[in-house]
Amino acid sequence: MIRLWFSRSTGYCSILLHSPISSPISCSGGGINRPRRVLDIMERRIDQPSVRPTRREVCAGLVAWCVGAEQGPAADPLLDALDLDRPELAEVRSARSDPSSARAAFARHLRARSRPLWFFDPSTPPPGSQADIEIADLAMRHTFESVGIRHTFGPEIDWGYNPTTLPGSPDAPDHEWTWQWNRHSAWTAMARAFTTTGNPDYGRELAAQITDWIRQNPPPEGRALNSPYSRWRTIEAGIRMFDSWPEIYHRLVRHPEVFPDEALLAMVDCMRLHAEYLDAYPTGGNWLCMEANGQLHVGALFPEFKNAGRWTEHALSRLRREIDGQVYPDGVQIELTPGYHNVSLGNFVGALRLARLNGIALPDGYQSGLERMYAMNLRAMSPDRDVPPVNDSWAIDVRRILGEGLTLFPQRADWAWIRSDGAQGREPRERSCRFPFAGWAVMRSDWTTNARYLMMDCGPFGYGHQHEDKLSFVLHAYGKRFVFDAGSYAYDASDMRRYVLSARGHNVIHVDGLEQNRRGGPRDGYVVKAPVAMEWVTKPGYDYASATYGGLPEETWGPDKRRNILHRRRVLFVKSTYWIVCDTLESDDRLEHTYESTFHIDDEVDLDAASGRLTSKGTGPRITILPISEHPIASRIVSAQIQPVVQGWLPKRHGRTGADPRPCVYYTVRASGVVHLLYVFAPAPAGGPCPVTDVRHIPEPGGIAATVSLAEGGTHGVRVTASGRVTLRTGARAITVNPNPSPKPPPLRT
Repeated sequence: MIRLWFSRSTGYCSILLHSPISSPISCSGGGINRPRRVLDIMERRIDQPSVRPTRREVCAGLVAWCVGAEQGPAADPLLDALDLDRPELAEVRSARSDPSSARAAFARHLRARSRPLWFFDPSTPPPGSQADIEIADLAMRHTFESVGIRHTFGPEIDWGYNPTTLPGSPDAPDHEWTWQWNRHSAWTAMARAFTTTGNPDYGRELAAQITDWIRQNPPPEGRALNSPYSRWRTIEAGIRMFDSWPEIYHRLVRHPEVFPDEALLAMVDCMRLHAEYLDAYPTGGNWLCMEANGQLHVGALFPEFKNAGRWTEHALSRLRREIDGQVYPDGVQIELTPGYHNVSLGNFVGALRLARLNGIALPDGYQSGLERMYAMNLRAMSPDRDVPPVNDSWAIDVRRILGEGLTLFPQRADWAWIRSDGAQGREPRERSCRFPFAGWAVMRSDWTTNARYLMMDCGPFGYGHQHEDKLSFVLHAYGKRFVFDAGSYAYDASDMRRYVLSARGHNVIHVDGLEQNRRGGPRDGYVVKAPVAMEWVTKPGYDYASATYGGLPEETWGPDKRRNILHRRRVLFVKSTYWIVCDTLESDDRLEHTYESTFHIDDEVDLDAASGRLTSKGTGPRITILPISEHPIASRIVSAQIQPVVQGWLPKRHGRTGADPRPCVYYTVRASGVVHLLYVFAPAPAGGPCPVTDVRHIPEPGGIAATVSLAEGGTHGVRVTASGRVTLRTGARAITVNPNPSPKPPPLRT
């Protein structure tokens, strides 16, 4: 007699056969060891749980099962994958004719072995934290938090669930909820809670959840599944293998009382499946680094598998190739996002450390290629020992990262100086610098936390995590960030997410209400093969940078991708007192256009609407902005705005919801022809006067010029001529700032 059950809710099929010559035999479509044909049917249906298998498919599966039953015991995928010629597997080899005995022998081997090495001894793991115990206590009750949003399941856990996509959800749809939840950080907390407290309930519940996840989530076949609700997005597969699962394994492997052989072997076999999956479907960018690192971890930690050497070799080969292919000569990762730059760096280094720990040879040049990635963090570092949140970035602890780098490059005295706050090493010699491929210009007065600092983005759109932010900048002075970038937000479908991606969240120009729009091209098209077009000069008395938006084919305006406006931004740092920012707009028609420049200020401000002079409030460090133009300038503050567009916000945290209001000053000019706007940004220390008292416009045919009056007495002068030449006059001395200005790229006509 044959009985068939099919679940519409899970997509799993169970078949029970009763035979007069055998006891009942169950074959579960969701089980670990099931006939291949039935598995194929069920895996096709798992993404379509409302679709029943056809009668033909069920019959084909039954025939395959019956044929296998007549030929003897079904093959054991785990045992078949082992290299039984290895001496340490002699007991497994001798018991191979009895699969249950062979599996028990392999479990004994895993529990007793002392190599390969992990970063702690499984017999004496380090203690967890109180936060781990709190997370574990929630997980014991099937309560989990992902991307800052908490959900509680009932007795059964649906590993493909996403509360943000349900009708009536208070949260914007965010597919990261499912993806990041399936990185299993809560499981790591449960394992730490068990080994810290000794409470077996943590271990038993964790083992139950692991086996349930494995049963419900077989790997996709024939493709990578990176779509919404997937539990096998390739970066999650990689992260699980280098992060959560290896630590969980090494904390539980010595504890059969809570982690029985069935759970142990299911986990190890699933790690094998992860390695095969990651080997078959590599992607690119920082994803590939996580995928390869995870694959390497499985190969290095489980050399008993026949394919372990292949996984390790392929992973190291991919990582070595990516160190050159994914990182520009100036040291910046091609996504141009400092956070993801360090994700790639962390995976390059994580693979290196595990390989070295276990005596695995690294490809030639592997370590040397990492030095310039570490150095990026130092060279771009803002005075608060962070890196500006360009694109989808987040807070970077440069001290910590350089401290890690010193373990590989102990000769870097400049890193040691930053790491120790000047107590060791040597102060970095280079202050201001540019990144010619990333297109970043960094202007810095000194290396103290009170330094005057500006970073301007003149670079390409980037391989991933792109924001519409070309020519934007951030500014710090006297221990405070004054001009900020909106940074990142939750990867959801909210208006706030669209805000941080758009030019509205950056310090740029809008033309007739239209924003920068570079999206729509192939990702590889945003990776440059040569240094970007930008002017850069650094001298003892000043730094100067200049670049354009609108001169490249992808640099368009608005949803209709207009190409008739060219914006050039020039930034001059008069060391170490103030900055001059000059925006020049040129259209290819004779029509009037409305130009709005926006600057996001991380402070409360006062604005004199008549003059446009902006001054930050408070008794601490302050910033003053003084604008001029040959045309009338209108000025206004926008803060906490939702309609008609989101504006005037500072998101609280990368990958999370929530933002705080901040003032954004708009300077608006309406004119035709070539239009210049010039602004002086003058920071002042706490209790000190603004170093600039006034800025006066001077007529300059075809260009713009100004006299800058100083609080200490005297004046400076700046002139931008019609040809683009910039001069700075300090007292009786006039300096040509850009002796070889780049030719002006013509705007592309519609």
